[in-house]
Amino acid sequence: MQIRTDLAAELREAKMKERAERDAGELDGVKYSERTDGDISVSMIDIISDAGAEKLGRPCGRYVTVSFSDVVSMGYDEYERVCRTVSENIASLCRAACPDMNSVLVCGLGNRHLAADAVGVITAERTVVTRHIKNSDEDVFNAAGFFNVSALTPGVSAQTGIETLELIKGAINEAKPDVLIVVDALAARMTERLARTVQLCDTGISPGSGVGNHRAAINRESVGIPVISVGVPTVIDCATLVFDALAAAGANGNVDVPRGMFVCPKDIDARAELVGGIIGYAINLAFHKNLTVPEMMIM
Repeated sequence: MQIRTDLAAELREAKMKERAERDAGELDGVKYSERTDGDISVSMIDIISDAGAEKLGRPCGRYVTVSFSDVVSMGYDEYERVCRTVSENIASLCRAACPDMNSVLVCGLGNRHLAADAVGVITAERTVVTRHIKNSDEDVFNAAGFFNVSALTPGVSAQTGIETLELIKGAINEAKPDVLIVVDALAARMTERLARTVQLCDTGISPGSGVGNHRAAINRESVGIPVISVGVPTVIDCATLVFDALAAAGANGNVDVPRGMFVCPKDIDARAELVGGIIGYAINLAFHKNLTVPEMMIM
């Protein structure tokens, strides 16, 4: 059966496990590195050829995975370190994609009324937007050390009747950002990844792909500017969960499990708020010079 996951790190792990007994070394067309800082780990996957893209089923580009401990029980010091780690990688990907970047548009995808799909919207709510300040009083804008940031929460097509891509293209046409940052919920394979991993990449995103509801892709080709995607796994496909549980128990063969069913942690609402906060604060730290995490948490 096909295992569903949106995480490049999990796809690589699965491929490495498949070939472990017959091959050694990294996958062809894929470069991998990893570092740790206490409970925080950062892995980087560079897919550098069509062969690597075919193996992992993802387009060529850079995929950064930041993993951390349980966000619900995390202390403030670690929470701030996670924010800063995610921030550093957002800034790095954005600058690599557009060295002369002067403005960004943050797009929080998803449905605010569905906890497992709300991470993107929560991120946009935590983002300090400043484009209107720059337009109205550039002296205040510069004195505060702000960067030109705007934000959009386009909802889902069932709410608006309009494709997310079309709404984003309209916002880009108006705001004219140099880089688009899109944030969305993802699907994982392993339960320990849920709301404990942030994936960043420079290849864009297909909204709804985590739950099999593929919409028009949001990438450089479709919107005309570099797209950095940020995602958090909040759900697992039931079929994937059952398959892995049976495999761990030594059962062989496929099992008939209904498709289109997903599970998430029972406290996903609290976890989505906390991880959405991490990404929003990380975006603020990446671009605004003088903000601190404590200041942002009371805004």
